[in-house]
Amino acid sequence: MSRQITVSGVSLQIEEKGQGRPLLFLHPGEGLQPNRPWIDLLAQQHRVIAPHHPGFGGSALPDWMGTVDDLAYLYLDLAKELQLEKAVLAGACFGGWIAAEISVRNTSRFAGLLLADPLGIKVGGVLDRDIVDMHGVSRTEFMRLAWADPAKGEIDTTKLPETELAGIARGREALAVFGWKPYMHNPRLKRWLHRIDIPTHILWGEQDGIVSTAYGEAWKAEIPGATMETIPGAGHYPHWEQPETFAARVRGFTQRL
Repeated sequence: MSRQITVSGVSLQIEEKGQGRPLLFLHPGEGLQPNRPWIDLLAQQHRVIAPHHPGFGGSALPDWMGTVDDLAYLYLDLAKELQLEKAVLAGACFGGWIAAEISVRNTSRFAGLLLADPLGIKVGGVLDRDIVDMHGVSRTEFMRLAWADPAKGEIDTTKLPETELAGIARGREALAVFGWKPYMHNPRLKRWLHRIDIPTHILWGEQDGIVSTAYGEAWKAEIPGATMETIPGAGHYPHWEQPETFAARVRGFTQRL
């Protein structure tokens, strides 16, 4: 079910499906695709709530909003509006960055944190590129780096309606607004990851060429008690490329909470 909800003056489009422990899923910079098998699989045991970030899908992007800090506070307000209790907070890629920013602020409505190939921290030195410049490489090179099997991520844009094409363009513009400078990270976030006080599990695609498994290990090292496992046959979007395995790993984590 898709619906609009206004939170803190921002009109958000939300996808919602299933029943059970709430799971707030924050999507990657590629947006929420029309075909979302991972949501269907997770909804077998969870009430999945997946908002389109401001500027993506049918969600508005007010001119006063422009940082990941804004998104973190917006989603904390959303969790309060929806009266979430003991929910699972899950985020992939860009959504993982947002989920971490939420978790260093306030985890009172969440029982666990699930991060899938998150962006958001600086690991190397000033001149080291931890995160591939997704805006600076060709689409062919991006697909090669982001997918174990690029064919699984191909979208024939010639067959999409104008509304969906406009949504893709809006989403890419919004991603640049939130993560362009400094590029896809918060220089201060790593220092505050020790504040995350709920069980945290990290999933990583073994063939991720956007952010390496070593980058994932750096996340694990900074979050108290965090665990991590990799998903074979997956790149930067394991939820999309290997939805069954992804959902099974998420269920394994949430059942332990």
